[in-house]
Amino acid sequence: MKRNELEQVLSFLLEQGIDFAELFLEDRRTQELRWENKNPTGSQSVRLYGVGLRLIHRGEVIYTHSNDVSPDGLMKLAKRSLEFLQNRGEKRIISSQRTQLLRNPNQIQILPSAVELKRKWVVLKETDAAILGAGLPLMNHRLQYSDMEQQVQIANTEGIYAEEQRMVSRMRCYYTVGDSRKAQSDWCDFVKPVGFEAWESEEHQRYFIEQIKSTNTTLHAQPLKACVLPVVMEAGACGTLWHECCGHTLEAIAISEGRSDFIGKIGQKIASEKVTLIDDGTIPGLYGSSAYDDEGQPRRRNVLIENGVLKDYLCDRYHGEKIGRSSNGCGRRQDYTFAPTSRMSNTFLEAGHDDEEEIIRSLAEGLYVKRLGGGSGGQIFSLACSEAWMIKNGQLAYPVSRCMLTGNGLEVMQKVDRVGRTLKTEYGSFCGASSGLVGVTAFQPRVRISEMVIGGEA
Repeated sequence: MKRNELEQVLSFLLEQGIDFAELFLEDRRTQELRWENKNPTGSQSVRLYGVGLRLIHRGEVIYTHSNDVSPDGLMKLAKRSLEFLQNRGEKRIISSQRTQLLRNPNQIQILPSAVELKRKWVVLKETDAAILGAGLPLMNHRLQYSDMEQQVQIANTEGIYAEEQRMVSRMRCYYTVGDSRKAQSDWCDFVKPVGFEAWESEEHQRYFIEQIKSTNTTLHAQPLKACVLPVVMEAGACGTLWHECCGHTLEAIAISEGRSDFIGKIGQKIASEKVTLIDDGTIPGLYGSSAYDDEGQPRRRNVLIENGVLKDYLCDRYHGEKIGRSSNGCGRRQDYTFAPTSRMSNTFLEAGHDDEEEIIRSLAEGLYVKRLGGGSGGQIFSLACSEAWMIKNGQLAYPVSRCMLTGNGLEVMQKVDRVGRTLKTEYGSFCGASSGLVGVTAFQPRVRISEMVIGGEA
């Protein structure tokens, strides 16, 4: 829509005496292709198109949405939303403009919508052939390709106006390895926040083969009994640890609702001095990056913990205000049908100064985690280990299965005693919360925790 049409709706709402109004318009196109048994098995294209309207008045939040984004449709939505509010204030006018048009850090080269469908099928065919040719003990596998193009417009009564194009290319591989006696199933995602150029190299093929090999290793793993041991977590995607052990409880919504151990601890030492934790939505090439958050605020690098000292929370506008802090570009939502809230983007532990080999070599006994599976966050978190090895006398001895890491984030962070020098990123995944599913990454250097509770066999 034209900017002046959005401002007319916002001006009308201010004239009705509300404190704050925000419009989020979205036009999203996705295409999905499915491949199994060396052949295409289906495809679909979906368009999501609509507007969300958020009103905040005297601490009360009203959120409505519609797929009618005509000027008349927006005005009808505004009037319907006002019916839910009572005790309105005095007439006000829209704030002065605060436009700052920024470029998305993930630059697009080839629009997927401009690519012929047969070229996308070729990508799947070639990926399938590479997996089959890797000599893996595959019982079955299937591939799912998807691309997404999203246009957003955001405007509010404080004068913010933002517009942005966002894009994601993704391929998912479901697979089972083993034989009739013993088998293991899993899946993995290869994600790039770019256009069709994501498939120009063979990077995705190598990634899938590596993940399938890792799962095959677990077929020969020994069960591990529940125990308490030092744990070494590999660089890269094992950074999910930080997402689950403290990321969610550093979000302003958790602070404002009393669901966090970090309430009132800004400026206090809450972790090992080796822990510097950052959330940065501006890093090029990462799934959690964009020019703006979903409230129209420029994304930024937020240092949450520095040398063990708590420095900041992840704040959206509403929950940040509730705890006396300003938004720092962390208001995110799945689509126009969700109101935004404070969310992570690219969360990582900064590289340290410890020798990666010494981290393992110095342990008489411990657990080495190469790959994590699913998990849950909060004040008590849990993480499944997809591939883990016992450490004996400073060496990886044998793979173990049925491991679950659990603990209190505040306690675990205080037990970090080694942080490696090499920071590795990951491809990204989804995070689910009250504002839906959003793309995130979580990564780290190699890390050692002096003691963790490991769930296993009784």
